[in-house]
Amino acid sequence: MKSNKYIDQVKDFFYNKRHIEAIVLAVIIVIIISVVAANSGQGGSGQNKATASGNASSTKTAVTESTAGTSDDSSESTDDTSGYKKEEKGSDLHDLLTEYYKDYAAGDTDDIEKVASPVSDMEKSYIRFMAKILDSYDIKEIYTKDGATEGSKLVSVYVQMHFKGLKSAAPGLDFFYVEKDSSGNLHINNLYSSFNQTNRENDMDPTVVSAIASFEEQKDVVDLQTKVQKEYNEISLSDKDFDEFMSKTYPAKVKSWQSEYRKKAKAAEKKQKAEEKKKKEAEEKKEKAKKSSTKKKSSSKKPKEGKKLVLKDTVNIRKKPSTSSKRINLAYEGEKVLVIKNRKDGWTKVQFHHKKGYVKTEFLK
Repeated sequence: MKSNKYIDQVKDFFYNKRHIEAIVLAVIIVIIISVVAANSGQGGSGQNKATASGNASSTKTAVTESTAGTSDDSSESTDDTSGYKKEEKGSDLHDLLTEYYKDYAAGDTDDIEKVASPVSDMEKSYIRFMAKILDSYDIKEIYTKDGATEGSKLVSVYVQMHFKGLKSAAPGLDFFYVEKDSSGNLHINNLYSSFNQTNRENDMDPTVVSAIASFEEQKDVVDLQTKVQKEYNEISLSDKDFDEFMSKTYPAKVKSWQSEYRKKAKAAEKKQKAEEKKKKEAEEKKEKAKKSSTKKKSSSKKPKEGKKLVLKDTVNIRKKPSTSSKRINLAYEGEKVLVIKNRKDGWTKVQFHHKKGYVKTEFLK
């Protein structure tokens, strides 16, 4: 049970390194299993973690001597009920994945989106990073099982990755969830890529996630993983340049890419927030100016002299333009008065029933 705990931790860390995760993870898992077994009676998890990095060479030798695809009765893998189906060259699925890997090696994210979607900005950045250190991919074998929905496929692809400057190709095991689109053509549902499963940038269907988890525990799937791990370890032991690149150079490059991406993403987010704030302030300022202009325009309107206007309320008509002046008449709402003269003090001189006096301009329609 201890080994499972550490394996899960390592999987979480390496899972978002698309394509190469199966290779690096293979070595790390075997190292941890070996160290945990050797130290099972020596203390807590802290000691096991600290010892792991010092036992790589002996662990690789042990894995090289094991037989690929074999398992004893104590295996915890779930028995497979359907079995892998090998995909032949020239099939629609084989052509789809061939196109995908060609675009991936070229860093052509626009073309990738034609065969796989959705592809997040972060994953696009990672694809372009990988294109700088990769020459090409060679598909060795493709295996499928039925997916969670009709017509969908759970796909394992055994590939060889040709890194720039390396003589030996790196074996890897990749996973795809393939479905049929509305036109009946095969399409990679990239929601279930290892990248999105790790970063959770887009929501996933729990039914499909459960099907993938079950798939990864099945015996023939685990056996294929073991086969890839064995091949990788043999290359590492025989090719020192390969081992140096995969164990040190590549992880360092990934770390550098992650740091640079986060830095750019943070700067872009900050810039976007600043632009949104500026836009909001400009809209508020524009709205405020509009209201002020409307109010000013409304208040600047003066009754036209010589024209009869309707009263908006019952008002006193006074002898002088003042609320303390004597009332000379009372006019009711809806009655009309004749405008004689406009004033700037908010009063208007009017004639009502042959009498002249003053009313508040605001009461005139």
